Amino acid sequence: MAIDWDAMILGPVMGIFGEGVPVDRASWPTYTPLGLAPFQLPDAVFDRAYADITIDGEGSEVTTRKPCLGVRTSLFLQREPLQDDRVFVPSVPGTFIVKDVRLDGHGHAKLILMGPIP
Repeated sequence: MAIDWDAMILGPVMGIFGEGVPVDRASWPTYTPLGLAPFQLPDAVFDRAYADITIDGEGSEVTTRKPCLGVRTSLFLQREPLQDDRVFVPSVPGTFIVKDVRLDGHGHAKLILMGPIP
C-alpha cells in the first residue's frame, strides 16, 4: 500500500505552518510561472534559512540568511516550479525569484529564492 504523502502528511502539516489565513486569500503567496497565469499557494511555508559561507582559504565564515519557500507540488497544476519563476509573499511583503528547485520525491519542493526584488 502506497502512502499518499500529500493527503496524509504534507497537506495537514503545511496547513498549520503555512503562510496566510485560510479565509483571507490575499494573505496567501502568489506564484507566477514564466509565461503562465499566476495562482495562489494557500499553505506554502516561507523561511529564511541560515547558510554559512566561506569567504577565504583560511576558513573564515560569514553567516547569511537565504529566503526559501516550502510548497506542495500537487498545487502546481500547469507544470512544476522552475528557476526564474516569481513568487509574491504578502507577509514580507516582497516578490522573489526562484533560484533553485529541490524536489524531495514525496510531493514537496523547497524553492530557494532570491530577493525580494524591487
